[in-house]
Amino acid sequence: MLRQTHIWILAFFAAMSFTACNHEVEYNSNTGHDGSRDSASQLLVNTDKVDDISAPTGDNEDWYYFIPPEDGIIQVSLFVDKPSDVIIEPTVMDGFGRPLHTMSTSHNQNVYEFPKFDVKKDRYFISLKTTNGKSSYTIRATFELPPPPEPEPECSATKPCADDNMTCENGVCVEVEVKKGPRPKCVPADRCKKGQNCCPVKQQKPDDEDDISTEKTVMGTIVLVTPRGDGIADVKINGIGEKNGVKKGAKAYLRGLKRKVNIYSCFNVSCQATIKATSDELQKYDHVDVVVP
Repeated sequence: MLRQTHIWILAFFAAMSFTACNHEVEYNSNTGHDGSRDSASQLLVNTDKVDDISAPTGDNEDWYYFIPPEDGIIQVSLFVDKPSDVIIEPTVMDGFGRPLHTMSTSHNQNVYEFPKFDVKKDRYFISLKTTNGKSSYTIRATFELPPPPEPEPECSATKPCADDNMTCENGVCVEVEVKKGPRPKCVPADRCKKGQNCCPVKQQKPDDEDDISTEKTVMGTIVLVTPRGDGIADVKINGIGEKNGVKKGAKAYLRGLKRKVNIYSCFNVSCQATIKATSDELQKYDHVDVVVP
């Protein structure tokens, strides 16, 4: 009788051992605190999050949510440490859990990037699911601001400039350069008689050519700045021009900084020039002194 009881006990433990060995781990039975949308972990934008996913241990799903700091653009990326050991299905969803983008990983690729998409300052979700295999991974939601809107053109083929003396160039109204014929010859001032075309008397230059305080000047105002790079900017200067006796190559200085202004083109009441200055400097110092005859 004792021997028969001993045999039954051995048979019972063998059956229990066989049942335990053949018992399958239930789906998502050991997922922890982030196994559903209701218990999703926060993923800070522009920050890497490292975690594990494992079907053999019942950690089949990981859920995250992120909130952009403002309206902008998001790109979700995933790095799988051991792609040969696992297949993961990542999905990006809106605040109601509706899928926006989804994909599936492969056994021979580590890096995955979802398309960039527009977001509001609202809650979004990411789910990672697997039915077999396990691996560590890194998830990231990269946020960026949208590009600034293109400025409205001042003029176009269907929107001409209001002033007839201006023409449209690259969406900006510019003055039409007046072409003048050759200047008539003049008679030197010391030999000129009444009724003749007398040459103007040349003004003697000051000893210090860079000091314009003793010379006759006109003042213009910078109204348009186009940075070239390397600290040099193209500028448009109003209030000077051929009407004021200012021509290409005229000696000019940026008031306040005493910085040379290179005038390379003049119209009737404005000139184009280059200045070795930044946009911030030109916002603070926008007056130009030009020496005139």
